[in-house]
Amino acid sequence: MDKHYVKLAVEGLKSSSSSRVQEALLKIRSKITINDAGIKLFRQCKGLDHLLPHLRKPNEKILDITLSILGNCCLEEESSLVVGKLNSFGPLVSILKTVCRDSIVGRACRVIGNLSQRTTNAEALHNHGVVTALVTLIENRDKNTSYPTLTMAVRAIRQLWMIIDKREEMLSVNAVRCVAILLTTECESAGIIKSTNPNRETEGIRKSQEELIVGILKCLGYFTTHATLQCAEQIQGDGRGYQCLVALTKTYESTALKCLMNLCYLSQCRPLLGTAGLVECLVGILQKISEVTWWPEGGARALAQLSGESVNRSRLRHCGGLPLLVAAARVHPSAMHALLQYVFDDTSFQILVNEGLISLLTDELTKYLTTMNYEHSNMENAEMLSETTNLLKVKENTENSIKLDSPSQAGSSATNSSETKGSLFMRRKSQLLSKNEDELKVIIERDNMIVGFVDAVDSDASDDSQSEDETPVLHRKCLKRARSGSPKLKSQLIKMASKDWSAGVYWEPKSPEWPSSTQPSGSRGALSPDRGDYGPLSPYSDGNQSGFSPEYRGFSNKRPKWDWSPESGVSTGEGSSASPYWTEYQWSPSSSGSPTSPFSVNEDSSDSEISGRYSPVCSETEGDAIDLAVAKNAAAELDAAQVAQDLDELIMDDDESVDEEVPLEEGANKTDISTKSSPIACVLVLLFRVSHGACNYGGIREDPVPNHTLELLTGKECLNALLDYIERCKRPLGRAARILARVLSNALCLMSILKHRLALRLHNMSVSSKHPPFKCTQCKQIVRLSAKLLAQLTILAESSYGIGEISYQLLKGSSAMKQTLSLTLPYIVRTEKPLKKYFIDCNALNFLFANIAESKEDIKDCVTALVKLATNVQIKDPKTLENRFKDKLCVSYDPILDNLAVDDIVTFELDDSSTVKANKLFLCQNSEYFSAMLMGCFKESVESCVRLTDVTKPALEYLFTLLHCGLNNSKSDVQVFPMAENLETNLEVLLLADRYLFDKLKELLSSAILQFQLTPENVDKIYIWSLSKGMGFLCVESVAYLLTGKMCETVRTRSFETILNLEYRDQWLDDIKGMIRRQLVK
Repeated sequence: MDKHYVKLAVEGLKSSSSSRVQEALLKIRSKITINDAGIKLFRQCKGLDHLLPHLRKPNEKILDITLSILGNCCLEEESSLVVGKLNSFGPLVSILKTVCRDSIVGRACRVIGNLSQRTTNAEALHNHGVVTALVTLIENRDKNTSYPTLTMAVRAIRQLWMIIDKREEMLSVNAVRCVAILLTTECESAGIIKSTNPNRETEGIRKSQEELIVGILKCLGYFTTHATLQCAEQIQGDGRGYQCLVALTKTYESTALKCLMNLCYLSQCRPLLGTAGLVECLVGILQKISEVTWWPEGGARALAQLSGESVNRSRLRHCGGLPLLVAAARVHPSAMHALLQYVFDDTSFQILVNEGLISLLTDELTKYLTTMNYEHSNMENAEMLSETTNLLKVKENTENSIKLDSPSQAGSSATNSSETKGSLFMRRKSQLLSKNEDELKVIIERDNMIVGFVDAVDSDASDDSQSEDETPVLHRKCLKRARSGSPKLKSQLIKMASKDWSAGVYWEPKSPEWPSSTQPSGSRGALSPDRGDYGPLSPYSDGNQSGFSPEYRGFSNKRPKWDWSPESGVSTGEGSSASPYWTEYQWSPSSSGSPTSPFSVNEDSSDSEISGRYSPVCSETEGDAIDLAVAKNAAAELDAAQVAQDLDELIMDDDESVDEEVPLEEGANKTDISTKSSPIACVLVLLFRVSHGACNYGGIREDPVPNHTLELLTGKECLNALLDYIERCKRPLGRAARILARVLSNALCLMSILKHRLALRLHNMSVSSKHPPFKCTQCKQIVRLSAKLLAQLTILAESSYGIGEISYQLLKGSSAMKQTLSLTLPYIVRTEKPLKKYFIDCNALNFLFANIAESKEDIKDCVTALVKLATNVQIKDPKTLENRFKDKLCVSYDPILDNLAVDDIVTFELDDSSTVKANKLFLCQNSEYFSAMLMGCFKESVESCVRLTDVTKPALEYLFTLLHCGLNNSKSDVQVFPMAENLETNLEVLLLADRYLFDKLKELLSSAILQFQLTPENVDKIYIWSLSKGMGFLCVESVAYLLTGKMCETVRTRSFETILNLEYRDQWLDDIKGMIRRQLVK
């Protein structure tokens, strides 16, 4: 385009003739400002300087064309800034206020909208009162106001909204409300929503009207990114704003749904959104989409937000939204967090379980374990932490003493008394108040309450703030308000007073006194819009121009401002329990206290007849000895109630130790919901809730939950994942341990637990650890916990119910189940009658040896099972029975034949032609055998060299040495036994003593071999010798020692394998089997 041509057109704008000016304007609009190049050339030729004065002229035709050209020019950034510098804002506002012609007003709105795309221009327009003018234009519209004009006005308001500092000012002039009412009016006229005037006929929607509605929806989308209460109230308009948005989702699903989902971030709006039908609308939309990843952006987050109020939870349950929430939880952490809202609603929680909640939790836990490292600490670290804590305590005590000495603390004695009473109160909250990220801490907002799930269970009876004789006063649907010593400084805390799963759940009402952690305006955190004055930035907010709904980054519970829910109190509208105490449904929290066995101690059943329990002999001596509570008292009976109490005390000890580790910071008296929840926290809380729901029943014959729920809860993946977590986490006695304790206290779970061989895993955890238990606190706790859980399994397996179920499976079950039971029962059954019932009457003993003979199982597990079984049937370690000698010494043969006559010396020739000389008279005096041989009528009596077969020289010399020591004398009382260095020599002499009728010598030598040479390294050799050459000598003792002797499990297993690989395999198994059978039937 020729620049000269443009200059000529600009010169025409200077003319005083209206016709020439109009002609120049038409030329500029039709030929010059039709593209960016023309606009740029027009600006360079100072065309804008001469164009803007025409905004002040009364000629409407010139004004109309001028606004059209100006609107095109303002699309180009530089031109828009130039127009702003030329002070065009005043004339534009005046046009809106004074001109009545619709086309001119529409073009003026277009110019304002284009100018507002630049921040400086938008701020200047705000200062000139353009928002008020636009609001007045929309509110005073009449039948002459066209839809395009309204569309441009709404667009201008949307652009002006982008100035964050001016939003409160726009709200003060009801800019949002007027746009919302405009939408409601248009939807009513188009028949989208029901008209308030029944006689009014609805008109069909026109294209221009449709464009207006789309523009309004887009504008509301921007409004909802600044989700404050005032903004949300104005979007409601005349009370039908939310209803109108819900209705528009049928036609404009994407835009309308984004507006609604953004409003879900305000807790005050959610009940009204539910009344408007958002829950059913959203569920209907999401149900049509098979994959969660294909859902509209923010859909899963909206479901999670809607779960915060009781009315919407009820709607979600009735319209089928809970399955969607479970599906969303597999992808979106916010949905997983929202599942916690349903733990107090029995009906809803049952639906979640039926929809695969347990599988979801198991998968999430397994996924978390893939990246979880060991969080153990050794003794050195613990000592350093203890030292630091002590220093802090000393410092705190010093400061307190200084304060007490000051005159201002004259009345401090009363204050100290109240603080003492509130100390336990604060200790209970210490974990909830902790700023540190803790995998055990979860906080949610529910029905105008702050609900904290803390992994700490304290008995109410121990609380000084309430005596045992006091009856708690129940307020607001069975919630007990704990008394605080300083109500002005501490907000009241509501605790569910029971020892069930919810004993670690803390309820705290929100109040204006609570501090708010305001997020900086420049932050881009993944927070709900209602959490701060500036709110989170959604994709369509000022810092992000890509969408509407606030973005969720990571698994965070940080919130910069409190979320006041509607004044609905505690949830009563869910169609289920009015409080977490309601126990009619099967998923109600148990009120039975800590995990206990389902069998009464005084139950009049066959259990009471099962007596004479035998504690196994502790044979795991590898490494340092581990002090297990189960093995402390070998003669004590396993009492179901006592085992459960010990297990509970073990976990409670952990709570107290954790409370003492980190001192509570001064002034930390309110729950901070801005702390970050660990990804695993929600999973553990939900599994904890499931475990109590499944285990909550009064008798063993009452099935409280569907069988498939128990199968999933006690599935191999779930149980092993929990154990893996316990082995790695910082607090092994935390919530995961409580879950297992609950499961293992349920008789209905017994067969599934045995089926998955949990007993083997628990045994391995009780005898081995990642670190030495005396150096690692976590490993020590894991060892103790595993032993306690095994004791709990023992209670179930030895109960009437357990005996019946296990016996049935051993008699009628599948071969795989019989194989599993025969292997696992020795680990947990310790009492005489159940052992006899299972292994003799139900043939489990034969199944176990069949497993070994056919190599169906790992040999190590089989050996350990045999050891446990042998210990339980009281097969004793033979070394403990042989303690006859104080010591041993090695000797050599020295016959001392120098002073003897030749006839008094006898020479024995052996098979290898070697010879041994001996005192003939001595032999004849000490042995009837040699007396008959050398002094009798046999040919050897006249021979000077006597031939002996099947004797080695070392053995014969050692035999004569023992005779010289007087060991064949019945009155011999030797304290130090003369031993041969070689085991084979001792064993051969044992045979020779029997062959030559040295009974006393045989007895003493046998005892010496058992006491000094029956060792883990030699026991298999002794047994093999017994079968091959030893005529059964020491066979029983070696078998018993291999079963119950103190040795490393690796060495024991190796000895077993050595024998099993020889030709004595069958005899070996028969010997063990026969020994155990004799003990069982004895």
